[in-house]
Amino acid sequence: GLWARRITAAKTAGLNCISTHVFWNVHEPQAGRFSFDGQADLRRFIELIRDAGMYCILRPGPYVGGGWDFGGLPAWLTTLPQVRLRQAVPSLFLQACGRYLGAVMEQVRDLQVTAAPGPDQVGDLPGGGPIVLVQAEHEWCCYHPGQGQAYLQEIVRYLRENGCEIPITVANNFWQPVEGAIDTWNANEHLATDLRQMLLVQPDAPRLVSEFWVGQSDHWHQRHRPESASTCVYRLAQILSAGAQYNIHMFHGGTNFGFYGGRRTGQPAAFVTTSHDCGAPVTESGDLGPQYPAVKRISMFASQFGHVMAHLQPGPFHTSVAPNASRHPPSVIHLSGSQGHVVFVFKSESDRSRQIDLMLPDGLTLPVPMGQDRVAWLLLKANLGGMAELTYTNLRPWAFLHTGMLVLFGPPGADGMVAVNDAPLHLKVPVGRVPLVDRHEDLTIVVLNNEQVDATCLTPRGLVVGAASMEQNGPVHLSGWGQVTQVNLAGQVQRKRAKSPKPPTVAHEGPWQQAVQDELIDGTSGRFRPIDGPASLEQLGCQFGYGWYRITLPTRRKGLVMAPKSGDVLHLFLKGRRRLSWGRTDWTQRDPVRLEPASDLVVLADNLGRFDDGWHLGRPTGLWGHWYQVAPVKTGSPARELTEAPDPFELGGYFRGLRHGDRQPATALWWSVKSVGKQPLIVDLDNLPVAAMLVVNDQAVGLYDPHQSASFARFCVPFDPYLRRRGNEVRLALFERMDKVAPIVRAVHIYQATANLTARAKWAFAPWSVPEAAAFGPVSAGGAPVPCWYRCRFVVSSTTKALWLDPAGMSKGQIFLNGNNVGRYVVGPGSSRHAAAQKRYYLPEPWLDVKKPNVLTLFDEQGRHPGRCRFVYDTTGPF
Repeated sequence: GLWARRITAAKTAGLNCISTHVFWNVHEPQAGRFSFDGQADLRRFIELIRDAGMYCILRPGPYVGGGWDFGGLPAWLTTLPQVRLRQAVPSLFLQACGRYLGAVMEQVRDLQVTAAPGPDQVGDLPGGGPIVLVQAEHEWCCYHPGQGQAYLQEIVRYLRENGCEIPITVANNFWQPVEGAIDTWNANEHLATDLRQMLLVQPDAPRLVSEFWVGQSDHWHQRHRPESASTCVYRLAQILSAGAQYNIHMFHGGTNFGFYGGRRTGQPAAFVTTSHDCGAPVTESGDLGPQYPAVKRISMFASQFGHVMAHLQPGPFHTSVAPNASRHPPSVIHLSGSQGHVVFVFKSESDRSRQIDLMLPDGLTLPVPMGQDRVAWLLLKANLGGMAELTYTNLRPWAFLHTGMLVLFGPPGADGMVAVNDAPLHLKVPVGRVPLVDRHEDLTIVVLNNEQVDATCLTPRGLVVGAASMEQNGPVHLSGWGQVTQVNLAGQVQRKRAKSPKPPTVAHEGPWQQAVQDELIDGTSGRFRPIDGPASLEQLGCQFGYGWYRITLPTRRKGLVMAPKSGDVLHLFLKGRRRLSWGRTDWTQRDPVRLEPASDLVVLADNLGRFDDGWHLGRPTGLWGHWYQVAPVKTGSPARELTEAPDPFELGGYFRGLRHGDRQPATALWWSVKSVGKQPLIVDLDNLPVAAMLVVNDQAVGLYDPHQSASFARFCVPFDPYLRRRGNEVRLALFERMDKVAPIVRAVHIYQATANLTARAKWAFAPWSVPEAAAFGPVSAGGAPVPCWYRCRFVVSSTTKALWLDPAGMSKGQIFLNGNNVGRYVVGPGSSRHAAAQKRYYLPEPWLDVKKPNVLTLFDEQGRHPGRCRFVYDTTGPF
């Protein structure tokens, strides 16, 4: 229900194409069972793009990354025997990829631009649909020619065999070439220089930045740091100055509804927030963010003068000052083409000059007013639709309507110079909110200041100043603008008072209700079903969220215990009371704990989001291994030697950031450790500063990298086939030379399991789910801090403005609105230093009922009372 409005916002900003990931785990939630309806209606989304007169870049993966759970891969892949993700051998993963890509192409085959038009097609796009490019895989940033041929080439083949007729791109930043595919670039820095080099590497293909990052996904417990609007437009101009094109990522990030927020690499708890706002130009709730005006200024120019941009010569470029330097003189880049010339003027952050004088090829001095902006663009000898020639201007071109309207803008009060067909015109950029309109050489010339251009929308009949967007019933009110000014193609001006929508209201209906989880917490619930032993949530059919384990122990043991094969958080309950929370985050206990379990130990396992990338991609969730009694191993000082870096490809065919065969001199450390019976050895690496391979008795166990893994990693080394009864050599083979090894030694913690506590235990499992309505009753006065459900009813008067929930006073849990899973909320599961970045949670308008009761349901892990929760109407967003 929100898609069309977001697509319209992109078109209003001057963009002409929507790029969209396709998430495999959404469309094939269970192996062989596909979903392409409702929220997963891919075809309908692409049809809306077509109906808006825009093009589409389809990115079906199968891996897509992007902060999404498991990078878009379905969790059931981890239950396949010996599956190797994102590589060809063994073939189970490739077989699943082929089935999925076939299903996607079946949905969109006739929506390619090469297809014949359908009888019900609307709009003026050529062909049967809007799809102009398809991207195969995503950021396969590894050099391994064998896998590149066996895996990436197969993905391209699957697309072709299932009817893909349009160009296929890859976004590997040239790590691994793929025959028959166009390489694109993902970045947001050093763009002018990198894209010039791209022309040399790939001279016969377009230069496309398939992901220009305007911001990054946010993580719980980290500050929200969006890019500034001035930096955004400065970098977009660098792309255009290299004769390249861009895709803004994200233009609208939206929401990680349900449990779809993933986990990023490089930190112990880089779990992605429910909001995927990313500081995008269009905010999570569909409002216009601070970056929107900047994107609109330059994108409208690039689209409206696309005929000039498309005919620019691809090179060679002239030498110029690099525009990404912070303390350098201004940089000028001049591009020439058969339809005109484009000039970009860049100044550094430290440059406070308000005007830069250019000398044109004919010797004319053109004073370019910069104001506070860091970049300006000009047109010289530009063809205006065959009607006239824009000889020069010192103002920034913004739009040209082919019926004869030229729109320019600049800093307020600046002296403007425009020459059309060599006839000069001097004018002053207006101050205030009324545009300057003039007739010159049979053209209507509209001059706007910076504030006005940011509030301007184009229409078939001219333009409107003071509107957020245009809809069928007229201009949409823009906050802060009391009037709208309409200028038609003949230059006639009309002003109207803008109508402000009536502010919506929200009212509670009745008190909060509560559904306790006592029978699950004390293990007496009939929902528990026996299982053979420890199993991951994926093996138990729980693709997302939580799961309840009950472990009936035969005996008690005192001492330190741990469950090395578990993640992300285990909430432990004994006799119906919370004992502790244990896991791999920075707000839970990670070290072994002293636990004297009674006969029944109940565990609520929390999957906080699977890795979306990196060397630990595909790690299970839940409790897939036994509990052990452990003892710390006193390792002492390690032996060390200078040797060759380990070969990671012993363990698999794909490791991000590595090159096959590239092995440099490196340091290796090792310790001698004795075994206790046939029990496993547990090795923790906590903030190890360099990449390393763990090797036990000359057998590779696993990899660690502070950038491609979490900064905390745990390896459970089984006796068979790694350990020996007597001495064992535990080796940490680093990927680089290290002269100072003290930080390495401090990061290594080894534990010897002395007993398997749950080998003879009885195991049972119960899925986590929302209670039935009959389970809710009055809220109890007291109670232990244990998981609990709450719900309330509320009524909204309208959905004209975004409604947010502020779960103040809660801990961590899930939000449901009328049965729809809004997503995770985190307030502060630990101390105040762990307070969450995200403060508010978007309640989508299509999920709200107007003027009748809505049901809000909360699951809180610590059972905190929701009395401080509140509904908020605000445009400031989630952070």
